[in-house]
Amino acid sequence: MTDSIGDQGARKDRGAESSEGPDPAIGAGVTLLGIFVMGVGGAADAHYVFDGGMVVAVLGAMSFVLFVALSAMKQRRVERESGGSA
Repeated sequence: MTDSIGDQGARKDRGAESSEGPDPAIGAGVTLLGIFVMGVGGAADAHYVFDGGMVVAVLGAMSFVLFVALSAMKQRRVERESGGSA
């Protein structure tokens, strides 16, 4: 008998998960959402909506850069502890 899709994630190794950083795709998605809101606000001449979209896009870009940096730092630390140079 095979595991269902929900059961496959339950048996994941927790040590490997802690060595990964936060997913940068979250920041990229928030940035794209902000750009979309900016486009809608600009097309409708809604300047406050455009400004709100700009804030969302900038926060998304900042979180993307932060998540990439955190992931790189965690990966470097794990490689140093394991002695690998991959």
